[in-house]
Amino acid sequence: MQNLMWVFLAMTLGILAVALNGEMREKMMKLPGMAGAEETAQKVSRFVLEHEAVCVLLLVCAAILVRAWAFIALPQGQNQDGTMAAVEAYCLMRDGVDHYGHPWPTYFEAWGGTQMSTLYSYIMIPFIRVFGLTKLALRLPMLLCSLLAILAGWDLARRACGKGYGMLLLLTVAVNPWHILQSRWALEANLMPHVLIVACWLLFLGRSRRWALYLSMAVFGLAPYAYGVATFVTPVLLIPMAVWLVSAKRIRLRQALLCVLIFTAVAGPYFLTLAIQAFEWETMTIGPFSLPRFYDTMRANDISLFAPNPYERMISCFGAFLRQFLINSYGASYNEVSWAHTMYPFTAPLYLSGLYLWWRKSRKDSSRKNIAADAVDSGDLFRLIGFWLLGAAVNGLMIPGVINRQNAVYYPLMFMTAYSVYAAGKRLKLAGSALIIMLLVSFAGLCGSYFGDRAYQDRVARSFHEGLQEALTETKDWDYDHYYVFDQDKIALTQLMFAHRIDYTLLSEEKDLPGRDGQPSGWYFNDRYIIIKDEDKENLELNPMDCAVYVFPKEESVRFNPEEYEITVFGNYCAAYPRYWIY
Repeated sequence: MQNLMWVFLAMTLGILAVALNGEMREKMMKLPGMAGAEETAQKVSRFVLEHEAVCVLLLVCAAILVRAWAFIALPQGQNQDGTMAAVEAYCLMRDGVDHYGHPWPTYFEAWGGTQMSTLYSYIMIPFIRVFGLTKLALRLPMLLCSLLAILAGWDLARRACGKGYGMLLLLTVAVNPWHILQSRWALEANLMPHVLIVACWLLFLGRSRRWALYLSMAVFGLAPYAYGVATFVTPVLLIPMAVWLVSAKRIRLRQALLCVLIFTAVAGPYFLTLAIQAFEWETMTIGPFSLPRFYDTMRANDISLFAPNPYERMISCFGAFLRQFLINSYGASYNEVSWAHTMYPFTAPLYLSGLYLWWRKSRKDSSRKNIAADAVDSGDLFRLIGFWLLGAAVNGLMIPGVINRQNAVYYPLMFMTAYSVYAAGKRLKLAGSALIIMLLVSFAGLCGSYFGDRAYQDRVARSFHEGLQEALTETKDWDYDHYYVFDQDKIALTQLMFAHRIDYTLLSEEKDLPGRDGQPSGWYFNDRYIIIKDEDKENLELNPMDCAVYVFPKEESVRFNPEEYEITVFGNYCAAYPRYWIY
C-alpha cells in the first residue's frame, strides 16, 4: 500500500493541476471519451445529491461499522492513560474522590508528576455504573463521542456550503485513519477535538439561534477539562471569531459579553487550578469541586514558555508540528497504520489547496456589495475553521509535537481536504470522482491492515500491555496471602486497580479488602499487594513456600524455577503460583 500511496500522491497533484486550471480542463475535455465520462460523472453526482438521505445513512453506517467492529478485542490490551481515567471514574463513582482523595477535582493528580484531564472520566461514570469497570465501559464513551462529532461536523459543513460539501466532509471524516483509530481506544486527550467540533457547530448555529450561541460557550468552556492543550487552542479560536461576529453584526456586543461570562464561569475553575500551580497556592474548593495543588508536577516543563531556552524550544516544537502537518506521521502504531499515517499521505496537497481555495473564495465574496446567504455561511465557516487551525498552530509552537498533543489540527485539515475535493469536483466532476475513489480505496486498504495484519496488531498490543489485564483478572480469585505485581511507572498498579476493583477507600486502607464471598477479609491493600518496581526486581527473594501470586512481563519468567512454580502465560505477561500450594 505504501507504493500505492505514492501513486495516489502523484495522481492527486495531476488531478488538482487539471481541475483548477481552465485551459488544461478544456484540453482534457477534448480527449476521446472524456466528454462522455464527464457527463456520466455529472449524472452520478446528481443522483447522489437527489438521494442525500440514503447516501448519508450509508456513510454513517460505514463509519459506525469500522469503529465498532471488534472494538473490545482490537486494539488488544489497555492503554495505561485510558485505564487511569477509568480508575479515577470508578473512585469518583464509589467514593466521590479520585484515587488520591481529591473530591471531584478539576484536574487529576493521576501519575503523580504528570497529571491528567478530568472530563472523560466524568463522562465515563454512568457507563461504569451500567456496565461495571470493564473495557466496554472504558471504550464506549469515546466511540459515541467520535460518532457524535462526525454528525456535528457533517451538519456544520452542510449548513455552510450545501449538502454536496456536507457529504464530502462526512466521507472524509468517516474514512480518516486518525479518526478511526482514536475512536477505538480510550485516551482522554482525544476527547478534546470532539468537544471543539460540537462547540463550533453550536457557535455556527448561534448566529441565528441564541440558545445555541450560549450553549456553545459552555461546551468551549469544557474543552480544557477534556485536554489541557485547549488552553492554547480555544482562546486563539474564540477571540478573533468573536471580533469578526461582532464587527460583521452577526451578534451584538452585549451578547458577546454574555458569551465571555458563560465561558469564564465554565472554564474558570480549570484556569484557577493552573494559577494554583503557578503561584503555589493551596488547594481550593468551589462547591463540591476541588482545585488541587500538586506538589510534584512536570507539566509546566512541557510548555515552551517555561523551558530553559523558550525560543529554541518553540523552534523545535513548531518544526515537529510542521512535519506532522505535512507528513502526518509520528511512528506510533496505536495512532496510525504506518503506510496510511494519520491522514492518507496523498491528502496533504488536498488540504493545502483547500485552504488556499477557500481563502480565495471568501476574500472574493467579502469584496462584493451584495453577498448571497450561502456565501456568508461559507465565509463564516472558513473563518471558524481557519481560526481553529491557527489555534492548533499556536499549540504546536508551545507543546512538543506528538500526535495526541497536536490532535486539534485534524478536524481543520479534514474540512480543508473535503473543500479541495468539493472545489475540484465543481470544476470537473471526473476530478472529484477520482479523488473520492482514491479515498475509498485507501479506506479499504486501511481496514485490511487494521483488522487483518497480525504483525501490526502485535505491535499495538505490546504498547497496550496485552495480557496484563487478563493475568490480573484471572488470578484475582486464586488463593493467596500475597500478590506481587512487577510495575513500571505505576502502569501495573493502575491496571491492578482496574482489574481488582480497588477504589480510594481500599487503596488508602480505610477499608479491608473483600474476600471471595464479598465480605471483609481482614486484609488491607499494603498487607496483601506488593508492587515490585524496576529498581527493586533484583532484590526480590522468591520463596516457593509463600502462598503468593506473581504477575510479571513474559521476559521476567526466567526468574521462576518451573519445578517450583506453575507459570501461566497471558499474552505478553505471565502469572506464577507456587506448586506447593496447588492441591
